[in-house]
Amino acid sequence: MKTLKISLIVSLFIPLFSFAETPQLEQESLKPLSDVRISMQRMLKSTDGRYFLDLYAGIWNPHGTLVDLQNPKRVSFKGIQKGDQLNLQSIAVQAEPPVNSSYQLTGVLNANTGALKVTLIEQGASLSLQFEPAFKALDKPVLLFKFYGVQGEDQPYGRSIKRVDVINKNNGQVMQTLEGFNAFGNSIGFLDVNFDGYYDVVLSDTSDGLKIEDKRFIYWMYNPKTHQFQRAPQLEKIVGFPTLKGEIQHIDFGQGQIYLVDQGLLYRIN
Repeated sequence: MKTLKISLIVSLFIPLFSFAETPQLEQESLKPLSDVRISMQRMLKSTDGRYFLDLYAGIWNPHGTLVDLQNPKRVSFKGIQKGDQLNLQSIAVQAEPPVNSSYQLTGVLNANTGALKVTLIEQGASLSLQFEPAFKALDKPVLLFKFYGVQGEDQPYGRSIKRVDVINKNNGQVMQTLEGFNAFGNSIGFLDVNFDGYYDVVLSDTSDGLKIEDKRFIYWMYNPKTHQFQRAPQLEKIVGFPTLKGEIQHIDFGQGQIYLVDQGLLYRIN
C-alpha cells in the first residue's frame, strides 16, 4: 500500500506551525453550560497482545468494538455502566468466515488509568482479559472540564460553547482556558487523535453559519512538552469527523479521506 505525503503536512502535537491567536473575550456575558456530554474514546489493548478495544464509557450508552488481531473478527458491543462496572452485549459480529455467536463483556474500568479487567463470554465459554491503554504516555494529566457559552434562539442549536476551562482533577486548579471559537453546545469529543497516548479535544465548529452536517471541527491537541492544548488549524481544514482506527493508526475522515499517522505527521493514503 502506497502513501503520499500531502503537501500540507500536519504536525499533530509539535508546534511547527503558527497557531490561531485567541481574540479578546467577547463582550457578551458567558454563562456556565451544564449537561455537555464528553464523548471519550479509549483505545485499549489486551496485555497478551491479541485484542484491541475501542471503548466509549462514562456516558449513558457505553459501547465499543473489540478487534481480534489474530483472527479476522470484529465484535460490536453496547450495554450499561454502573460506576466502574461495565456490562456489554454483542450487537454485531463481523468475521471471515461468518460466525453465529453472541458475546458478553463484563468488567471493571479504572477511569483514571484506563486499565480494564474483563471477562469475555462466548456461548458459555469465558476468557479473562486485562486491557491497558494501547498508546502509553508519561505524566498523562487527569482532567475535568467546565464549559461556558451563550444560550438563546439566536444561537446554533440553542446554545454555543465559547470557552472551556481545563481543570487538573488532582488539585482542582484551572491549568488552561480554551477560547476564541464558537462550537456546538451539547457535546465534545475527547480522544487521542494522533495516537501519542494523550487525549485531545475536538469540538464541532458552528461559527460563520456552519452546521453539524457540515462536519467541520475544531482541534485542540495536547502538547506533552508544554502541558497545554494547542489549536491545529491545518487539521481544521479537513472536512469530516476523525474516525480513529487505532489498531492500524489510521484516521478516516470519510469520503475516501484516510490518513496514516507516523511520528506525529499526517500522510494521506492513496
